[in-house]
Amino acid sequence: MEVLDGFIVGIYNYCDRWCETCGLTSRCRVFADRAAFLAELDPHLKDVVEAPPLPQDLPPPPARWLQDCIDEMNEAAREMTIDEARHVVREGIAPEHEGIDRRARAYSFSTAGWLQRVEMPDDRDYADPRSILAHDCALIPAKVYRALNGWLLSQDDPGDWPADHDGSAKVALLSIDRSRAAWITTAGHGLAPTTEVEPFVSELGVLADELERLFPNARAFVRPGLDEPAEVAKLTE
Repeated sequence: MEVLDGFIVGIYNYCDRWCETCGLTSRCRVFADRAAFLAELDPHLKDVVEAPPLPQDLPPPPARWLQDCIDEMNEAAREMTIDEARHVVREGIAPEHEGIDRRARAYSFSTAGWLQRVEMPDDRDYADPRSILAHDCALIPAKVYRALNGWLLSQDDPGDWPADHDGSAKVALLSIDRSRAAWITTAGHGLAPTTEVEPFVSELGVLADELERLFPNARAFVRPGLDEPAEVAKLTE
């Protein structure tokens, strides 16, 4: 685990995007940036936002060689054509994996449709299984796609280790596990009949099996901070 300026580097790349339930937001750069952005929109925090930084908080200027590199990269980016940019950022997934992507999206749409027909809890009731289903039905297809796209990119550069696509696949698998448990709880609490819940649980099981076959190392992927409790504990010592 790498820490920079008090933030765990890369923790936001492999999280479930549910900041309200996360105990590591104080170590997340993205959360801090989002909080700063929201503060700028709050007129009651105008004096705080516009306060000049303390001298000790000002970053040192970059070395001359580093600034030259930054200037060259910015110039190259400005001159890049759309076709060149498409080659740099390769979108899409392999044709043989399109079925997995379709299954993830179909589950998402089906779950969203089911949620629209039932009574939803308060938005802040994060323990309610329906809130979990609502959050994860949007997250699962996004993380599945990122994993599949990452797999495609890795074919051009197979030396990346640990593989980024394994990290995305792990987030998808953990969300699938959580959603399956939430569906079972939904039926157990009488919030939906078992006959309605069973197809969703089954479909998630098939999706998990497909992901684990394609990404056999996903569950072993160590996410910065999130899978390193001993290292995180050292930050408070």
